[in-house]
Amino acid sequence: MNIALVMHELLIEGGGERQCVSLARALVRQGHEVVVYTSAYDPSNCFPEICQDIRIVEVGRGRWARWGLPAFLRGYLDMSHLARAVKERHEIWNPHHWPAQWGSVWLKKKQGGMVLWMCNDVPNLHDKALQSNSIGAMRALIHRLYYRYDRAQNRKVDLTMFLSKWAEGEFKAIYPGRTCVVRSGADPVRFSPGGDRKKIRDRFGCKPEEFVLLWLGIFMPHRRLQDAIEAIGHLVARGTKARLLLAGSQNSFPEYSQSLHQLVEKQGIQDRVTFAGKVEDDEVRDFYCACDAFLFPNENQTWGLAVLEAMACGCPVMVSQGAAVHEVLTDNENAILFPARDPKALAEKIDYIIQRPHERGRIALAGMELIRKKYNWEQFGRQISEICARLLRGENVN
Repeated sequence: MNIALVMHELLIEGGGERQCVSLARALVRQGHEVVVYTSAYDPSNCFPEICQDIRIVEVGRGRWARWGLPAFLRGYLDMSHLARAVKERHEIWNPHHWPAQWGSVWLKKKQGGMVLWMCNDVPNLHDKALQSNSIGAMRALIHRLYYRYDRAQNRKVDLTMFLSKWAEGEFKAIYPGRTCVVRSGADPVRFSPGGDRKKIRDRFGCKPEEFVLLWLGIFMPHRRLQDAIEAIGHLVARGTKARLLLAGSQNSFPEYSQSLHQLVEKQGIQDRVTFAGKVEDDEVRDFYCACDAFLFPNENQTWGLAVLEAMACGCPVMVSQGAAVHEVLTDNENAILFPARDPKALAEKIDYIIQRPHERGRIALAGMELIRKKYNWEQFGRQISEICARLLRGENVN
């Protein structure tokens, strides 16, 4: 098949970006003709080791590129330009995230083909349209009009895919159209046991007797990192030797990041919580292998790719039931699950797993086997290609 993947921007090493380019590489390896279209591409900061195997076309931005326009207007202008710039025909247009589906439905109208949208996060235009008390009547009206336009464009999508049942339910409550759930995964070749554990622990002064918990990602409010910090505070108060590494970029939401630093100082646990900074992609595996457990307190999270990567590295994972990736995990079998927004309950779970090293090993092994058998990029690519083939044949996907 001839498949075009569309992503608004490929500028950072985020989960959505990794999913897009990893899927492209998997589809290429399966023999499909694949090209990735984007408005802006930074080859040095967006998974260069993955992108070297795929064709990426940067079409540039739309009008008033240097103006600080609202995200929805910037997205509209960029996708309008992309739809005009792309001249090749493709059987499948596979947009990732938002607003890439707009460019894809416009390309479908111009050149034919079918649109299979990978909706990583449900657009919040509908919610904003209902918030006149908090954002003002005029802004709420603009979002209401924008939501109606978005809804009209989404009707032209042939099939919308989600990584979780939770995300699918959120979408179907406010948008029409056919949907299905397809789970992505980790790269079990790149993410495997054996990373340089000592290098990372030595870098941050982690003592041999300390139980090190890792969180890795982009600092954003829905990550609920304050819950992890408060849980560490509870553990320190009872004398437990636990250490928390918070690794990732803090630039996206600086006020939120600052509040986390203040919380650490308020609790007096500066020696137990380390802000490790942005992690280079070639060291991600080392970070996973350096920790004794990977912690994921995120809430309203569509999926959780970092969880799967940590599992592939043989690391036991602790996952909030507010993160949709918990849908494919089983508590005390291949993961430790805990309720969202409950630092005390999280502290109890951490203490439980610290005291049971054999249990940790069993859970870690089961998790690693799950990723290698079921949740990896090759499996994801095969599922996507099968869905594409069934769409083209006019068959029902569900």
